[in-house]
Amino acid sequence: MKSVLYHDYEPNADLTDTSDDVTCFLDTIKYNIGNNILLVGNIGNLGKRLRMLGVYVTILENSLYEDVCYSLIHNGNCNVVKGTLELLPFEDKYFDKVIVLDHFNNINNCKQASTEINRVLKCNGELILEDLNLKNLKVKLKNLKHKLCGENVSYRYPNEIINLFSNLDFEGNLKEVENKRYIYIGKRK
Repeated sequence: MKSVLYHDYEPNADLTDTSDDVTCFLDTIKYNIGNNILLVGNIGNLGKRLRMLGVYVTILENSLYEDVCYSLIHNGNCNVVKGTLELLPFEDKYFDKVIVLDHFNNINNCKQASTEINRVLKCNGELILEDLNLKNLKVKLKNLKHKLCGENVSYRYPNEIINLFSNLDFEGNLKEVENKRYIYIGKRK
């Protein structure tokens, strides 16, 4: 299953910057020219599109790449930094927004990652987090498969995400998309 947001930004998705789906999502980001945005996960060419709108985009690349960095190929006009969500290599209160797509369930330590996101977000900064919903049977089976293979990943229920970030003084809302995915949008106090 692809991210709802990622699907809208695939190079082959036949969407333009003025199509309703793209415009609707870009409007919900509520950016200002010159904002710093951190993108993490399966972002497609979202960074390139945001960069064309006048924001500074940094992409956190967590994959093990040697010759090819797909984030850089699809988002050539963005900064790409190697690192993990658990140990973000950025200054405190550096970003206005952090957008995490299809990645939060694949990290080893969600508490550490959420603390790092809180650290790098400016006051009143926004977090947009989209991932698979553990309420879905296919997602539960995928989680079980990862555990049986010995991978140290842990999928979370939507209410766990709300609690995790509300304990860090985020105010936010969560929307479940057809019980397959969730999108959490939270604001740091």
